[in-house]
Amino acid sequence: MLRKPRASDFQRLLGLIREYYRYDGLRFDAKSVGPALRKLLHDESLGRVWMIHQGAEAAGYIILTFNYDLEFGGLQGVITDLFLREKYRGRGLGKRALDCVGEYCRNRGISAIELQVEHDNKAAQAFYRRLGFKTLTRIVMGRGL
Repeated sequence: MLRKPRASDFQRLLGLIREYYRYDGLRFDAKSVGPALRKLLHDESLGRVWMIHQGAEAAGYIILTFNYDLEFGGLQGVITDLFLREKYRGRGLGKRALDCVGEYCRNRGISAIELQVEHDNKAAQAFYRRLGFKTLTRIVMGRGL
């Protein structure tokens, strides 16, 4: 169900990312996303990318990156993207993908996973809560450089 993308999957994966950005209302810029994705695919010290398959079809993808946070004892997993095409939602694929990523992290001594979800995406929030994720009291702030 989860597999590391092959070189031949790059354009398909980029298309899935474009779909996700459209779904969440994010601006997609292939000139910045494409090179960043290539770098992530070739440097596993930054994180991991998996494609989610249902049979032979690409159903979605999940991206895990790494953060170092003393509060969590050092290395922390950050799920930056979890996307399933609409026709694959509600089939348990997202839960299984998160279970696999959790196992990957535990095997590497990572004791915490964090993710972000859009404020208005109540269905995703409910899904993550059912899997044990909690809403933190912090707010996310960012600044482009």
